[in-house]
Amino acid sequence: MNSHNTNVRHLCLIGGGHSHAIVAKRLGIHRVRGLNVTLISTDRLTPYSGMLPGLIAGHYTMESCHIDLMRLCQWAEIKFISSSVNKIDTNNRLVYSDRAEPVKYDWLSVNTGSQPDLSGISGSDQWGCAVKPVKDFLQQWRLWLGVNADSKRKQRIVVVGGGAAGVEVMLAMYYRIKKNTSINAVFTLINASQTILSSYNQSVRYFFQKHMQLLGIIEVCNASVIAIDKDYLYLKNGASIAYDFVVWTIRAGAQKWPFASHLKCDQRGFILVDQYLRSISHPEIFAAGDCAAFMPCELPKAGVYAVRQGAVLSKNIMAAHHKKSLVSYEPQQRFLSLLTTGPRYAVASRGSIFFHGKWVWYWKNYIDRGFMKQFKVCFLLICLSNAEPGFDYLCSCFF
Repeated sequence: MNSHNTNVRHLCLIGGGHSHAIVAKRLGIHRVRGLNVTLISTDRLTPYSGMLPGLIAGHYTMESCHIDLMRLCQWAEIKFISSSVNKIDTNNRLVYSDRAEPVKYDWLSVNTGSQPDLSGISGSDQWGCAVKPVKDFLQQWRLWLGVNADSKRKQRIVVVGGGAAGVEVMLAMYYRIKKNTSINAVFTLINASQTILSSYNQSVRYFFQKHMQLLGIIEVCNASVIAIDKDYLYLKNGASIAYDFVVWTIRAGAQKWPFASHLKCDQRGFILVDQYLRSISHPEIFAAGDCAAFMPCELPKAGVYAVRQGAVLSKNIMAAHHKKSLVSYEPQQRFLSLLTTGPRYAVASRGSIFFHGKWVWYWKNYIDRGFMKQFKVCFLLICLSNAEPGFDYLCSCFF
């Protein structure tokens, strides 16, 4: 592609989340003439969130549940920049990052995810371990396991947050420690709500409450953490809880740079988008996944939406480039939720429907590996794309 051609347009993808991985794959399959694409991501490897509990528990390897963005971009002829974006200049359409020259864009898309909002917890910038960014969490988790492998002292593990992420991460850590180590640990889950998994049906909540009780996991509900130091978590009610390893899985928080860059955001800092996943303040900018606030209706911060938005985002980016009509994203009102329990056992729910078993875990495993397989196939075809002149046409027939 000739970057000096004035007819060439530039698309910049900020973040390597689920939606952008799908966009990159589709742009690789359906090459768009006259469009140069750049993807900027902090990390080369982006995790598939649905498989994170399985990775913590020891069921998966790093490779099996991470997408290699550099290889994906190599195959799709997308320029990959490993860097963190700190602002965008919407007037001059430039993206600024910490380790690269400013990137010019005609179209921009943001899919940077979210991470726990710790702004109201004193000391959280020094103590505890947020579940996101996943790379940092995994490094601290593995370091802690290694340091305490031979410890004779009882270890106190605390997870803060009683949503799906908190429950799954807690049970995955419990399984890993009890199954694969000699660490003597006690587990506590702190939840600000009256019950864990408050957005799920009563059967799901009851199942996990009983399951954690049988495992001896302590639940502390109606409890908000307001501060932390090197030894204790401090609750709003005046109580304190001692810990050795803390994981933050509380509600999602937004990055600061979109608001600072004058994009229209909601009260929490998430980019406001319309039914086309397009910024309501800047029509040349799109956003998807956790970093976006969908104006037509409020959506939970869940990976299933980011995955579904990927296809619509791809179509609308191409439509915008070709000056065609955009398509609306229509979120499903109810979606199938599959929650793991630590071992190869899972719970499924959709609305009031509820069932569980080993077979549910293997069903979930099949779905998750199927999602990852689409990117593995792209990597395997890199060499073929270099060797076969007719590969682009052949590839379009198979996908």
